[in-house]
Amino acid sequence: VETIPWVQLPPGGAPKGTREWSQTYAECAGDIAQCPFVAVGESQVDRILLLAGVTADDVVCDLGFGDGTFLIRACATVGCRGIGAEINGDLVQRALASTALLHVGVQSLLNFTEGPFERMVLSPEFAQATVIYVHLVPEVLEKLVPVLRTRIAAGVRVVSQRFEIPEFESDRRRALATAACDDDAYFGDMGPAFLYTDDSMASGFLVLLSGV
Repeated sequence: VETIPWVQLPPGGAPKGTREWSQTYAECAGDIAQCPFVAVGESQVDRILLLAGVTADDVVCDLGFGDGTFLIRACATVGCRGIGAEINGDLVQRALASTALLHVGVQSLLNFTEGPFERMVLSPEFAQATVIYVHLVPEVLEKLVPVLRTRIAAGVRVVSQRFEIPEFESDRRRALATAACDDDAYFGDMGPAFLYTDDSMASGFLVLLSGV
């Protein structure tokens, strides 16, 4: 697991994942990213795919796909279609390089787009998504809330890695099996993942996948 190597945060800062930490990152990173890139481990991807019930019939959209690990793993193991947007050109090239190593059948399932997710959500492709995955800091998730309320169709599932989506508070919470840390050396644990359905985004129902 890695972060963007050229962003150096000052020592002794706020704990990773907090609002203060992400604000410090944004100040240090400037315009190269909307939020830190932290790769998600394949074992966590597998758990999230199970949590969201992803099948070959789904179109999975990753808003801020980083190095493409989530979509590549999803398409390779489940056979779903994968689409996504990433603002960092270097990460897009890394994702494309990884895709080039895949079987041609898996390559045909993936479509990586360079640019902000705000552009992606206005595209016809986004309207086809049945599962939306995000691994974004709280400030960016706040910007996503109006999109989730106005741009997704009935039946769409949304999964947020590590951070809850603001304003979608839980009335009921069910903890699934806890998993030990595997390959996330940055945070030191897999982190939680939160699943929302179209009904839950209106009523607040939430399922928690615990990774502590």
